[in-house]
Amino acid sequence: MIVKACIYDFDGPINDSFREGIRRIKILCAIHEVAFGRAERQRLIESWGLPGVELLMQGLNITRDLAEAMYREWERMDLQDPVPLVPSAKDVLYWMHRNGFRNCLLTTRNRQNIHDIFERVDLMRSFDIMSCRQDVEHRKPDPRAFRYVLEQLQERFGIGRDDCIFIGDTPVDIDAGKQAGIRTLVVQTGPYLLEHVLQYPMDLHDILKSLDDLPQWMEKNHDGGLEHLYD
Repeated sequence: MIVKACIYDFDGPINDSFREGIRRIKILCAIHEVAFGRAERQRLIESWGLPGVELLMQGLNITRDLAEAMYREWERMDLQDPVPLVPSAKDVLYWMHRNGFRNCLLTTRNRQNIHDIFERVDLMRSFDIMSCRQDVEHRKPDPRAFRYVLEQLQERFGIGRDDCIFIGDTPVDIDAGKQAGIRTLVVQTGPYLLEHVLQYPMDLHDILKSLDDLPQWMEKNHDGGLEHLYD
């Protein structure tokens, strides 16, 4: 396979937000007097990967109005106290860029929220294309969630979906990538666990511990050669 572009989900593969996200939701539940116990935690884990408001609605069994209010507070919390990046994520993005690959972001976060976070952690220059909530109405696992990224890749760089890989961290990401016809890798820095392999079968070579394993995967699977090896 000749890889020309990599599409990344933000939360999980790049932003180490899964466990910290659960902790912050627990705090928000205490503030709003919303029940948070074992059942709610399990529903959140099973729903992880949905857009934030829908995640809170399904995971906590609350109304949309309350979920929207809590999500706005969650975004402010993340901005005031940014969740740390996955270790080595910034190094891997830089390495991909040095080797000529187009880095693309696919997220359901607000564009301004992403820009504010990226300004703080110096990631703005790491991505050629960013698809945020305002850019496409469809959400994963709907394969049309990739429409904006794929259109931009084709228009700006002449890159088609067969030249792309997608990196996610949830079963929802796996379904979305496969339906979109994009080779999909999954990292285990989110809620995807080995117990999911039977329900969401994947080539074991496409399951990475974290984004830090991507350069090694590229060395084995990218047929175009690499100018810079990853140290």
